[in-house]
Amino acid sequence: MTYDYKCFFENKIKEIAKEDYIMDMGGAGAFQKGMLKYKSLFIGRKYQTLDRASEYNPNIVGDIQHLPIKNNKVNAIICNSVLEHLHSPHQAVNEIYRVLIKRGKFLGYTHFVYPYHARHNIYGDYYRFTEEALKYLFKRFEHIEIKKQGGIFRALMFFSPWQNKTRFIWEPMTYILDKLFKTERRTTTAGYYIYAIK
Repeated sequence: MTYDYKCFFENKIKEIAKEDYIMDMGGAGAFQKGMLKYKSLFIGRKYQTLDRASEYNPNIVGDIQHLPIKNNKVNAIICNSVLEHLHSPHQAVNEIYRVLIKRGKFLGYTHFVYPYHARHNIYGDYYRFTEEALKYLFKRFEHIEIKKQGGIFRALMFFSPWQNKTRFIWEPMTYILDKLFKTERRTTTAGYYIYAIK
């Protein structure tokens, strides 16, 4: 089954992969967080990771809220499931804007309705974001697209026991239910994909 939110991400990751210098921020080691299947897109590109946790072996150990990168240096940034773990997400988005070149691209994901998921001594879990909040955070960008990751049924399933192990069963079912009942017209969703151009 083809999910529209996955199509959105895949189309945008192809746009990101066209750039010369891509930074995966908060992505732990190279091609983590579901990025391994896109590795071939980045052949011949400078793809680096940045994470504050050195145990993940990123290329650069650093805080996304205070990036150790000069202005206008990075062509594209990937930032999946990171903003909710930051004390100051507004500062992080300002830093992303600062280091991106003019017309630089950003692709990220963050949660809206999702269980608490801090990792002890590595990162906390501070925020959930509405669509309005994301538009506000990325207001300096010239272009922004936001795509919901499903509707009410998908969001609820993340709270079920063993949801990670049973995902192959419930994901297609919730996608069909969200489409059937048109729940994406409402505000409840598991999270949002964000694509922005500086």
